[in-house]
Amino acid sequence: MRDMKQSIILNNKEYPYTVTFKKMRSIIVKVRAGQLIVSAPYYTAIETIDSLIQKNKEKLIKSMESYKPYLSVEDHYVYVFGKKYELVIRDLGKKICRIHDDKLYVYSRNVEGAFEQFAKELLYQYLSKKIEASLPLFSKNHVKIEIKKYKGRWGSCFYKVNKVSFNLSLIHLKKELIDYVIMHELTHFIEANHSKRFYHELAMRMPDYLIRQNALKETHV
Repeated sequence: MRDMKQSIILNNKEYPYTVTFKKMRSIIVKVRAGQLIVSAPYYTAIETIDSLIQKNKEKLIKSMESYKPYLSVEDHYVYVFGKKYELVIRDLGKKICRIHDDKLYVYSRNVEGAFEQFAKELLYQYLSKKIEASLPLFSKNHVKIEIKKYKGRWGSCFYKVNKVSFNLSLIHLKKELIDYVIMHELTHFIEANHSKRFYHELAMRMPDYLIRQNALKETHV
């Protein structure tokens, strides 16, 4: 697997993109965090990749241009559980965050670091409570919970070691979407693959999972 930096002109504007060559059958082009990302089989010509991007340029441009980060120090806002809060920075040299009304106060110059610590604690509280309530549906008493920074996925289930891992970025999403990710990963304790049985088991425990799944697909990691 190897990465290559490229750029392409779309509607008279240059867009950089990264292409990762790996063992696969077809080219995949997507937008992640406002950036164009390409995965392609080994030895795929750049001209072939550019042609595919041009073919889908309107959709890709719309996705790139509409991207807004969940946390912006410059624009003074952050999303927590789907709600937008005004970001108030007061440098007291403490990696502490507090929510009051519609404001999130950060008492550190290192805004990202302080918020990450706050987000991990808050997300863990929510995940552990929800998972504990859901475990009887899967005939389980306990699972290990891990929170990490992932690119391209919301969560993972390591059924062999009885562990579920979740993307820290879930802290920014609405709770109904987080709940879907929880149920999705827990269902892997019943069925490891995304088979018909997997979705049948998921539907039994979350009948409206398709609505939540589709909403999550419109959400960037």
